[in-house]
Amino acid sequence: MSVVYEPFETENLLLKNRIVKSATAEGMATPEGFVTDPLIDFYRKLAEGGVGTIITGFMFVSEEGRAMKNMLGVSSDEHVKGLSKLLKEAKKADMDGLKVKLAAQLVHAGRQSPFNPVAPSAVLEATTNVMPRELSKEEIHGIIDDFANAAIRAEKAGFDAVQLHAAHGYLLSQFISPYTNRRRDEFGKERAKILLDIIGRIRERSKIPVLIKLNATDFIPGGLEVEEAVRIAKLLEEAGYEAIEVSAGMWESRLYTGFNVVCQNVERSGEAYFKEYAKKIKEKVGIPVILVGGIRSCEVAESLVGEYCDLVSMARPLIRDPYLPRRWRESPSDCKSCNKCLKNISKAPLTCFQN
Repeated sequence: MSVVYEPFETENLLLKNRIVKSATAEGMATPEGFVTDPLIDFYRKLAEGGVGTIITGFMFVSEEGRAMKNMLGVSSDEHVKGLSKLLKEAKKADMDGLKVKLAAQLVHAGRQSPFNPVAPSAVLEATTNVMPRELSKEEIHGIIDDFANAAIRAEKAGFDAVQLHAAHGYLLSQFISPYTNRRRDEFGKERAKILLDIIGRIRERSKIPVLIKLNATDFIPGGLEVEEAVRIAKLLEEAGYEAIEVSAGMWESRLYTGFNVVCQNVERSGEAYFKEYAKKIKEKVGIPVILVGGIRSCEVAESLVGEYCDLVSMARPLIRDPYLPRRWRESPSDCKSCNKCLKNISKAPLTCFQN
């Protein structure tokens, strides 16, 4: 059996294989953030397709933390019913012996919100030319509560785990970056403090496994570098995080790189373009490392497991074909990294535009 199809066990989760559906915005929720039939159908197909773990598209933990319209929400108890239905349908669709696991990705958009741009520090967001408002300590503690409350709602809905989104320039990513966090209080002296406080607050009420999507670098002068990301990853392990998904970049990165670093073109960058960052983190932590970024073939995925990561994560190939895991050993994904799925997300529901 291919190693990526073997079951894998974290401290608290038994996964049917090592293939993870990475989070992507779907743009299929109602304006209030409620689940719709197209969303249920999207997750049903992913579950049928054979992926071992599904991480949802980012879900706002508060109205103030929204990143876009028609975004899934977990900011209210009213969201729980629809999420529970989505989970039941996805689990029911998975006909394999060991059921797919689902994790709710929790996010606050911070300075990348078009509605309420706030940040650890008032640093201009150069792609939108918007100056965010600096958060007060009282507001930060309120956001910590928002994340914890969202995690509890996710657990009530039936999620197997939650994942904090601390990558791609959203609020938690802003806190760990020296470029966007220039505070002189305790949230600046230890930029990972908010991540430690959130899991601490969750643990006061729940044992739900907490994963994290972590930037390894910002690709911005004065931003987060991998050495600092490694130090933070070790703190997260000590705090009880279940696994770390390694990614990189934020909106402003393209001003320095000339291309979208979050979703790169595989023909230009090669498969698994974040693998060296993941390797550096994996060498220093004992918890599982998930690698995302341009993985297209099962052969490459197999070569990554062990040295670079424990699990492999994909987004665009599974948007193109949610049934890819069932045929991946025979043929790689034909996703061309056109990125139209991402470019059109504010205009239309998530889909593949390659054809």
